[in-house]
Amino acid sequence: MTRWLIWIGLVLAWTLALEFPEPPIIHQEPTPERLTIKFLVAKTIHVGAYAFLTALAALWLPLPARYRWLMMAFLLGHAWLTEWLQQVLYPICFRGGSLGDVGFDLIGVTLGTAITWRRWTTA
Repeated sequence: MTRWLIWIGLVLAWTLALEFPEPPIIHQEPTPERLTIKFLVAKTIHVGAYAFLTALAALWLPLPARYRWLMMAFLLGHAWLTEWLQQVLYPICFRGGSLGDVGFDLIGVTLGTAITWRRWTTA
């Protein structure tokens, strides 16, 4: 049960991180170089977070193989839902949702699944 609570806590922390406003960059003009670096870092974090959550679910959570697809469905739904919430909450958090971000999240889920494929397919 403890593992589940820790994993759920990580998912909640990631959800909150995705919904809170981005910190403003003070005294820096947005140059193309800064925007490119920000884009690369942000997308790497998206991919890495979902890969980590997927791999952790496979390797650490006590879930029978026949139900693991539900975890995949949950993570894919989470990716879409958090981006949708960003659109809905835009007046509050000033973050816009993006289907592109959902795509990066799906890459993360796919990567996490590929890395732990044996665990996903065995009992």
